[in-house]
Amino acid sequence: MAGTAPPPPNQNGGFDVQPVHVYHASELVKDAQFAHADRAFALVDALNKYNQSAGRGWGAHNFAVAYMIVTEKFLEAWGRSVVSVGGAAVGLTITANHYVLADWEASGRKGTQPRNAPEPAVIDKPPRYGPVNSIKWSGTGEDADSWWISGILGEFPDWLALIVGPSFQHLLRLGKAHEITPGFKQEDGRNMAKSLRLIAGETAKASDEFTDAISTITDTRGNSEWQRAMRAFGQSVWGSTEWGRVLDENRNRAETGRSWRTNRDLPPTGRRPIVDVLKKTADALQETLDHLAQVMDTTRATTERCGKEAARATAKDFTGGLGLGDVTKLGVGAIVGEVMLSFRSHMDQATVDAAVDHYHSEFDAAADKLIKLVPGIGRGDPQRPHVPVRNCARPGVRCAVAQRVQAGEQLAARRRESHPVHVLVRPGDERGPRGRAHPGEARRQDR
Repeated sequence: MAGTAPPPPNQNGGFDVQPVHVYHASELVKDAQFAHADRAFALVDALNKYNQSAGRGWGAHNFAVAYMIVTEKFLEAWGRSVVSVGGAAVGLTITANHYVLADWEASGRKGTQPRNAPEPAVIDKPPRYGPVNSIKWSGTGEDADSWWISGILGEFPDWLALIVGPSFQHLLRLGKAHEITPGFKQEDGRNMAKSLRLIAGETAKASDEFTDAISTITDTRGNSEWQRAMRAFGQSVWGSTEWGRVLDENRNRAETGRSWRTNRDLPPTGRRPIVDVLKKTADALQETLDHLAQVMDTTRATTERCGKEAARATAKDFTGGLGLGDVTKLGVGAIVGEVMLSFRSHMDQATVDAAVDHYHSEFDAAADKLIKLVPGIGRGDPQRPHVPVRNCARPGVRCAVAQRVQAGEQLAARRRESHPVHVLVRPGDERGPRGRAHPGEARRQDR
């Protein structure tokens, strides 16, 4: 945990950032990183309470597959953002060390050369989140017909329900209803949506916590070179770059869309593309699950209504003067066959089939909606952010000294590019030997 906060840099009316302020900001960012990482672990725990929730049907199958793809990509993107926040904490400590060295240089190198403070212990590799449970129906652990059979049998006299009940479980087809039996588990879907709604809010919270952490070294009143550098630094943590582009949802350059270019005139919260992507994805998952739960409610209401209406009409056909003794004479098999024929004759099959077809199409459309998010989720592999050393923030430091320290930082950055120590790579970016990029090497792309 971060220690006691030093006196603010603006306590005397000016704004003088000292190394102690930058070290403290580094500790605050480090703490924010661990909190950010834990939120995704909590989401995985919440989602893993459920399985087979999509139910049966080709549309539900497609949705279950899309759900797994998108949640996997979402968690990968979250993991990369965790590493980026940690890189910010390290970058601040490195910058503070440069300031200390610059002060020593400015003093004529009096005394022993100061030692660098150690880099903070941060999460420097994407956490292994998930995988979350599959929600695809596997045909196990549930009576596939119980959700509507019980309602239909309730319309029969007890003695008739007792006779035909077992046969209904195996022989009766309520139009196309068997194609989606069992159906989507509405309670599961709504609970999953609730967890995703929570994480959508947490994405913005992570960004706000980071902004709060660096606010102690950011003077919102000014527009100096230092302040502009701090804005760029804050934005780079969440995916912006100096060479970023405006891209549409399919990563194509566009006139309008999400901008990945750093804007030094905006505060860190004004441009945070990764946060926007994570929130958009979580919102879409939540909205889709809530919508499908409503689709299931509507479909079930339709099929149950049609089934009960047919059951009532069938009961009338077999309860007028027919008793248990007559059943014994006729035989159970004959009665069951007659009940089946009567039920089907009263069944509004066209309405049921239309409801089932609509159910399939809604789930399939939901799958398409989620898959369209995938290109955007994979966007942005932020490198470790670096705070440029600026003499404007330290009035007593000579420009030449600041430039010397900054040149050293640039040299270190070039070395990191040729021999990466802290890298992020999307799946599929790994390339083999023979002059190509080494596995694990970060690849810079236009955004």
